[in-house]
Amino acid sequence: MLTTHLDAVTILAEDVDRATAFYADLLGFTVVPQFTTPEGDFVWLRSHKRSTSIIIQDLATRADKPTQADIPVASGGLMLGFTVEDADAAYKTAQEGGYEIRTPVVDMGSGRTFGVRDPEGNYLQLFDVYPPVHDLQRRLGLD
Repeated sequence: MLTTHLDAVTILAEDVDRATAFYADLLGFTVVPQFTTPEGDFVWLRSHKRSTSIIIQDLATRADKPTQADIPVASGGLMLGFTVEDADAAYKTAQEGGYEIRTPVVDMGSGRTFGVRDPEGNYLQLFDVYPPVHDLQRRLGLD
């Protein structure tokens, strides 16, 4: 059995600034600059009350992200992200379980990731992070 926790909820947005403002202004999330792209098309927000983060991803620039590229907007643009100890082991477990694998395991720069759907059709991204990234998360209080 995998040990995991809900790490991030990715919201696909047409207007990243508006979506970011909603979660920051209304719910008190703060932007984590170390995990936000300089272009602002990928914004990582965190809550100081819980460990789960919200990611706002611009619909227009998601095509190069394999776990996000094919999610239909009609789904509401929601993908749940789960940190796992080993993305390759989780991928094998998902394959063996007969779950719908959406993408192969790929290097996302900060770790390894793949896309899968749950039995109800919800989109999930399972990922691990490399030790230096985990160290940064720990220093920022994101672990």
